[in-house]
Amino acid sequence: MTQPSTNGATPASSGRTPAQGNRLDPWFDAYAERAHNLRESEIRALFSVVSRPEVVSLAGGMPNLKDLPLDKLAASAEKLVRNHGAQAMQYGSGQGWEVLRERITEVMSYDGIVGADPDDVVVTTGSQQALDLVTELFVNPGDVVLAEAPSYVGALGVFRARQADVVHVPMDEHGIIPEALVETIRDVRASGRTIKFIYIIPNYHNPAGVTLSAERRPIIAEICLREHVLIVEDNPYGLLGFHNDPLPAIASYSPEGVVYLGSFSKMFAPGFRIGWAYAPHAIRAKLVLALESAILCPSMVGQMAIADYL
Repeated sequence: MTQPSTNGATPASSGRTPAQGNRLDPWFDAYAERAHNLRESEIRALFSVVSRPEVVSLAGGMPNLKDLPLDKLAASAEKLVRNHGAQAMQYGSGQGWEVLRERITEVMSYDGIVGADPDDVVVTTGSQQALDLVTELFVNPGDVVLAEAPSYVGALGVFRARQADVVHVPMDEHGIIPEALVETIRDVRASGRTIKFIYIIPNYHNPAGVTLSAERRPIIAEICLREHVLIVEDNPYGLLGFHNDPLPAIASYSPEGVVYLGSFSKMFAPGFRIGWAYAPHAIRAKLVLALESAILCPSMVGQMAIADYL
């Protein structure tokens, strides 16, 4: 196998020789097609600004960590390592630690997902990885992913990297518009394209800021069930409201038609990078296989720390 030379020259087989000292990639022609869809994360660029101590930003979705009980967390971490260090520092289950998965079903009960089976929960490295795994499982290049207009920039990056064609569905102050969803589904299918799922952020939408109304949630679930369109429900913010109890998740109306994504990044601390997917059993099984291929297993230290905190 030919290796790139130390002076930046292109391997001879490509027939091109970039100038000395430039930044042309000598392996450009060897990448898989999907690698050319990768772009620098807009979120990373945003965080590089909002992390500066003199900046108070409402744009980045960064929790106010100064209000965390850091002294209690420090004591908990010490106890965890002292009493359970051998388990915490070892590999764990690819699906995630069973104790935390049970705690996650309790957390989801606040969103109206009652009686969830911990065996249908997959612990991931943040909900961002869960979204990437779902997209990997379902999307072939050129497939359509429906999304609200506007939609979360981190999700759009995932869809672009997986070579999906994103088609947006209009929203208003009550969230995604059911009639517009029906029309969009029919228009996409009339054009001969395949819809793989719809991505929805129902609560405190990033970036639109709106919440899908209680009246529309069962309607959206019924439309997608009737049209055989999987719903990917991303709910990192649902428990953060100040004035009302959480609205029932879309998954509570259509448990077999929704992959529900959750995260501890907003309600606890993003540094643990622990999220989850709650999915119909057959999809759950494939998610575990995809996760094991990507990372073997999520962090046991993070899982055990969060379970103790909960």
